[in-house]
Amino acid sequence: MEKKRRVGAKMRRLDLLMRFYLRSRDDSLIPPAQMRMLEFIERNDGCTQAEVAEDMQVSPASVAQSLKRMEAAEFIRRDACKGNLRANSLHITEKGVEAAKNCRLVFDGLESCMLAGLSLDEQEQFSSLLDRLIANLESGDTGAMNNMELSKLLDASEKQPKGETK
Repeated sequence: MEKKRRVGAKMRRLDLLMRFYLRSRDDSLIPPAQMRMLEFIERNDGCTQAEVAEDMQVSPASVAQSLKRMEAAEFIRRDACKGNLRANSLHITEKGVEAAKNCRLVFDGLESCMLAGLSLDEQEQFSSLLDRLIANLESGDTGAMNNMELSKLLDASEKQPKGETK
């Protein structure tokens, strides 16, 4: 295959450069999933863990670990829900607002840097091409999965010895 058509290698290089960009801008960035959770909690003050999980398209148990970390970092606080003492309402703290805002600025800067020099039409074309590449690789099973579920499936299959099936 011609060198110019090695899309996979270019995508891997882009992924590495994106990760380097993020790390070089701020080594204290919160993980993207936590940023999305904080933004959701900020928009939906008093929401529950189940509502965060539904928005993230993961199980409440998956969200629990991140919420524990965010509470320990003082990004959120939990209050007992009125009428259901087993459930907690979630609230973002000022520290959480700042962490999410900082992370969003860095991610927006990354996107601006990547798309610099591309016209709006080229940016739309690029986005459309990425959608088509993704659609080409999605099977019936993976097409219905969100990124976190797909990542877990991939992690599980990589831990499984070769030649062994579930």
